[in-house]
Amino acid sequence: MARPTPQEWDDVLAMLTEVQRTLGASVDSGVVEDHDQHVLGLPSGVSGATPGGARIEAALYAVLCARHLVEQAVHGRELRGVPVLERTQKYLAIAGGYVATAWTTEQDQRVNRRPQ
Repeated sequence: MARPTPQEWDDVLAMLTEVQRTLGASVDSGVVEDHDQHVLGLPSGVSGATPGGARIEAALYAVLCARHLVEQAVHGRELRGVPVLERTQKYLAIAGGYVATAWTTEQDQRVNRRPQ
């Protein structure tokens, strides 16, 4: 397999940017998708916005990380303020927290539904 061309990398970045926009629009809408759930304490809700679903917010942070990492690896871009690798570590931890919180909440709901 050949090394990706600069155009292929630009296409990847454009795709990640579009995915980021779609996920962000879902969060901004405040609508929780059918197979997702709102979990209290998500940063969007803490910041005063109507939170989206835990899975969508986790995916948003993961895609942000992927886009920043690819941009830095391919183009050597650094973000102002917090360095890419530090920001990525934080965002991946947030995404993992969303997933863990959603899983724990769903497990608790399953246990509480069982007949006693």
